[in-house]
Amino acid sequence: MRRKSLKVFAAVLMLGLLLGASSTAYADAFSLTSFSFSNLQFTASAGTAQFTVTGVTARADAGFNGGTQISNTSNSFPIAQASAAVNGVTAAATANAATRSVSADTTASLTDCNCSAGSLAQATLTGTLVLSGTEGMVDVNISAIRSLLWQVQTDAFGEYAESGLFMDLFVNGSPVFSLQVEALHPLTGPNMGPSSVQGSSEISRSISLQGNSTNTIFVRLSSTSLVINNEVPEPATIVMLVSGLGVMTGVIKKRRRGLTSKRFQGGSHES
Repeated sequence: MRRKSLKVFAAVLMLGLLLGASSTAYADAFSLTSFSFSNLQFTASAGTAQFTVTGVTARADAGFNGGTQISNTSNSFPIAQASAAVNGVTAAATANAATRSVSADTTASLTDCNCSAGSLAQATLTGTLVLSGTEGMVDVNISAIRSLLWQVQTDAFGEYAESGLFMDLFVNGSPVFSLQVEALHPLTGPNMGPSSVQGSSEISRSISLQGNSTNTIFVRLSSTSLVINNEVPEPATIVMLVSGLGVMTGVIKKRRRGLTSKRFQGGSHES
């Protein structure tokens, strides 16, 4: 009898381990963000507009809250590149003076942990815009190609997933293009998403500048990914697991008693 009880206990224990393993296999929070700003052009309504890039920077941060964190920067000219990666959390940024472009890419993915992580990628361009061959105020059209991709998702144990896109273009310290808080895309709670957007478009705007002048240009672009996981099962999940184990224990014992009864009856008939 003791040996059979141990077999029942072992069967129930194995079932519990399998159920526990399956309950955490899909625990996940995920965020992916990709943002670029390219082919920056300045066109004057009169005279000539000459834009020259004078500096580039790139920064990449990735890490876990309270754990490993990596931060790398670069100001190499004409191309600055930086990257960072920590266990499924990545960041990469590039600023290219030759193509007048900046890009930032981040990802953050958590599985089987009670933790939070995030990444930041940022790229900048600085330069001068010289207007010549004209007097008075001149209308200058500023245009570029903006491309973006973001995706966020939470599974059974995911608490939060966020994708962030940020971009500014300043002329003489004043913003011409700005994309800030409205570019945050959060998901709160488990089993949310996937939510995603992908696209590319041309943006343009005209401003007035003084002819025969030198103007400062500053472009800043960044992407962020933030995720939070909670691997502690909720009370309802624990109750379901315990109830399931109790039912399986009863089924196994009932089947064992039925087999014992049949064997006993068979033995009496033979004697």
